Amino acid sequence: MTSPIRLDYAAQALRDLRFILQYTEDTWGSDQEEDYRRILQDAFERIQAFPDIGHAVEGNSSTLREYHLRHHIIQYRREADQVIILRIVNPRRRGSSDSR
Repeated sequence: MTSPIRLDYAAQALRDLRFILQYTEDTWGSDQEEDYRRILQDAFERIQAFPDIGHAVEGNSSTLREYHLRHHIIQYRREADQVIILRIVNPRRRGSSDSR
């Protein structure tokens, strides 16, 4: 998908991604890690192409959104010409102060 909107990742999102992929490989093997990597990449590209696809987060600015994907929630901020992936979190860990 080609989009005029730039896609960027916050440092915490990159840490989340590394943790998720490592956990997936350690738990279910490299084939499953590759599959989930593709699924996540497709989701990022979908968000980039359709930045309003996620739900607006109540109580925050209208630019903060969440996209639910399997066992994770992708939190991102939409700006005029850019989407920034902020976090990739498991809903069960959402409220915890995890410091990966």
